[in-house]
Amino acid sequence: MGLLVVKPGLATTVQDLGRPGYRGFGVPVGGAFDLGSLRLANALLGNDPTCAAIEMTMFGGQFQAIQLLALALAGAPFAVSLRRGDAVHELSIPQTFSMSGGDQIIFGGVALGLRAYLAVRGGWQTPVILGSRSCESRLQPDDIVPAGPGSVAVRRPSDGRIDDPTADPFRLIDGPDGAVPLQLLEHTYRMGGASDRVGLRLEGPSLAGLENPGKASAPVAPGAVQVAGGRPIILGVAGGTMGGYPHVAHVISADLDRLGQVRPGERIRFERVEWDQARCFDRERREHLAKRDRRIALRALDGDESG
Repeated sequence: MGLLVVKPGLATTVQDLGRPGYRGFGVPVGGAFDLGSLRLANALLGNDPTCAAIEMTMFGGQFQAIQLLALALAGAPFAVSLRRGDAVHELSIPQTFSMSGGDQIIFGGVALGLRAYLAVRGGWQTPVILGSRSCESRLQPDDIVPAGPGSVAVRRPSDGRIDDPTADPFRLIDGPDGAVPLQLLEHTYRMGGASDRVGLRLEGPSLAGLENPGKASAPVAPGAVQVAGGRPIILGVAGGTMGGYPHVAHVISADLDRLGQVRPGERIRFERVEWDQARCFDRERREHLAKRDRRIALRALDGDESG
């Protein structure tokens, strides 16, 4: 019982907060590329923030409820509608809503941002591996994503809508292999079409001359800016745990969610910050999201439909 995949869309997967603590064994953290939006979708239902949601990229799919389901949407404002018999109802993001058996939810494209999340009360009950339900295998037609039954009042919170992810520069700290290259700070770069959850390929002025063929592999993490063939690559949430390319900069953790919403072809800018600034920005963002999620989750538990 749960949700039937009619059309999976592009790169649609099940994600949660990932697998922290296993990088020493070569296992990427993974998880949602926009953790803030995942947490919001769960908060709208009163879920624990660790619950798994369906992550959709660029354009969503079409899904059919097998039973009564309590659902929530957050992230990029995809075009989305709910088909119930002959009636079609337009939905917005973020929002909660219910689906009865036989209802279909249909996602179109999105003009702002890249990823959206579909949560269900209690979380999608896909297999747990190493403490997480995150999986890089994409959903396929006729897959059934298991979930428990439930219903929820419609809520459209006033906060939680994403802004243009490219409006502000992405903040960098120096990498272990040197200071942030001036080219990154002086020019804009375009998000390449070959980008995915593993890595984001940037197109723009070359960083040739930074390669070190004799460099030993070293630990890397999401946000690492490496140089391969003169081109910068930003490691994504599903990227490997070791790398031999020069690690010349690192996107600060407070900007990683925003990075996960940049569309192919969009241009981004960078600015350098100090370590202590990066820690401050991270702390401020964590505190902001925690307060937002507590407020929204309490309203969900109280049955407040106003958002």
